[in-house]
Amino acid sequence: MTVRVYRSTDASAPTLNGTVGSLLTVLDAVLVNGYGAKAAAGWTIAYTGTNKRVYTMAAGGTGFSVYIDDAAPGAAAAREARFCGFEAPTGLGTGSGQWPTSGQSSVGIGMLVIRKSTTADSTARAWTIVADGHTFYLFIETGDKTQPIMAFATMFGDFFSYSSSDQYNCALIGRPFENTGEGGAGNMGPTFNLYEPFSQVNLVSGACLASTIMGHYLARNYNGVGSSINFGKHSDQFKKTQNGGIGMNMGRNGGWSTGGNADTPSSFPYPAPPNSGMFLSPVWVHHNGFVRGYLKGLWDACHFLPMNHNDTFSGTGNMSGKSLLCQQTLGIYMANNYAPGQAQVVIETSDTWS
Repeated sequence: MTVRVYRSTDASAPTLNGTVGSLLTVLDAVLVNGYGAKAAAGWTIAYTGTNKRVYTMAAGGTGFSVYIDDAAPGAAAAREARFCGFEAPTGLGTGSGQWPTSGQSSVGIGMLVIRKSTTADSTARAWTIVADGHTFYLFIETGDKTQPIMAFATMFGDFFSYSSSDQYNCALIGRPFENTGEGGAGNMGPTFNLYEPFSQVNLVSGACLASTIMGHYLARNYNGVGSSINFGKHSDQFKKTQNGGIGMNMGRNGGWSTGGNADTPSSFPYPAPPNSGMFLSPVWVHHNGFVRGYLKGLWDACHFLPMNHNDTFSGTGNMSGKSLLCQQTLGIYMANNYAPGQAQVVIETSDTWS
C-alpha cells in the first residue's frame, strides 16, 4: 500500500479554514480524488451529503469507514468538525459497529472532535496528512498555538495487530471535548491527542497496560467479541524518564519533583552519545492488560524535543531506507499542573510501513 504525504503547501492543494465543509474539501482531494500532481490515497466516498461524508478505506484492510460531520455541528460552529467510525455504514451517521458509542462519548451521536481553526472564518490553516489506503494521520495548525507551533492531531484507520486473525484492528484518535483550543488536564482530563504520559510507578507495575486515554477508541477486541473499546498507547518510556520521575509526552520529557519543576531535558540526551543519532520507539496499542499491536508508521523520539516542526530526515541502521517527518503537536506537561505543552511525533513518509 503506497504511503503519500499531502500538505497545504503543495501546488493546487485545497484550503482548510474555519468555514463549513472545508475539511471535507481537503479530505475529498486527499483520500479520494487527488489534486495537482498528487494521486489520491485510495479511499472512496460511501455516502455524501451537504458538508457530511462517509469515507471507506481501500480493499485489503478491515474495510471500515469514517463518518465526518463538517456542517458546524457543535458549539464551536465551523471551527470544528465531528467524526466517528463505522464497521458497516448505511448512511450519514447510521450503520452498525459504531465507535465510539453514545455511551462512550457525549459529543453528538457518540463522536470525537477535529479542530480546524481558532476562528470561524476564511483564514487559511496549514495542514499535513500522511496516508495510505487504510490509515491517515491529520495534523492541523489551527492558530490556537503559534509560539511555538503546536498542530492538532487526528488519526483514523488500521493499525498492525499481533493477532493474524484480528479483523477489527482499526483505531480512531481525536479530541473528546468541543469548543476549545486548549490542551492540558485542567479542563480536559488526560491528554486527548496523540500522546499520553504514564507514571513510572505504573510502568514498573505493569498497570499502564490496563490504562486508557480519552479520545482513543478501537472498533472491537481482537477476537471480535463485544463492541467499541477505549484503548491506551505507550512507547519506550524507560529511556525518556527522569530518575524517580514521571514520563512525559512523547518527544517531550520533564522530571517530576515534590513541588513540580520546570521543563527539563530527558535523561537520554540528543544526539545520543554512542552514535550521535536519534533513538525512535514504536507506539504500541494496548488495552485490557495486553499489547495488541502498534500504530503504522508512527514513531516516538526518545529525547527532549530533538527536532523542529516539519523537519525531515532519513533513517540509518535498522531504520535504513525510511524517510521521516517531524510534526510538533499539542500535548500536556505534567510537571506544570498538566498545562499545555508541545510534543513531537515522527511519521514515516516512505513506503516502509511495516
